[in-house]
Amino acid sequence: TEDLAVPGMEQERPPAILHIFREPLNPGSEAAYKAVEDDTARLCAELNCPHPHLALEPVAGPKEVWWLNAFESDLDKQRVETAYAENRALMAALTRNSARKGALTGAPVNTYARYRADLSLGSPWTLTGARFVVVAITQQADIADGSVFDTTDGTRYILRQVATRQQAEAEASRLRRGAQILAVLPQWGLPAKEWVAADPHFWAANPVSRK
Repeated sequence: TEDLAVPGMEQERPPAILHIFREPLNPGSEAAYKAVEDDTARLCAELNCPHPHLALEPVAGPKEVWWLNAFESDLDKQRVETAYAENRALMAALTRNSARKGALTGAPVNTYARYRADLSLGSPWTLTGARFVVVAITQQADIADGSVFDTTDGTRYILRQVATRQQAEAEASRLRRGAQILAVLPQWGLPAKEWVAADPHFWAANPVSRK
């Protein structure tokens, strides 16, 4: 079940850059959106998508899907962008499926945020073993109990990642600031090998697990 504790939560360094892409779903579009993303996940596995990325959805509130990409540096981000561009089959498939989603989603939020070690407290960043991510969005510039990422417009994302819904509820209560709980969607995105190794049952729904 979703509340089973997951072993193997390993320490990882927070990424220097976090790409956050949020897609609000239009009412009644869930089934069509699912069909597109199921196909995209399959294509990412089959066509060797060059970079792990995470799909999540809020456990409450309007239907929306978050996509997270983490980069170690500007150079790493450039390397990944080049790898995507050179994989022409994958890019053609992603472009096609992006067009398919045009009528299914509202205006997205697309932003890059940089890690602020000087403002971050609490448990170290890790997506290995994480099934939930708690996110608070604020303009406040104080130190926070979580991994803090800043955008160029002053928006600040505070993230805590946990293995269970119960832990997520506790972290959301601690963060306050209108924190919301996002559940990882294992069937979509492209999990890193270490994520799958730490929680193979959870990630079995992803096509990359069947390669």
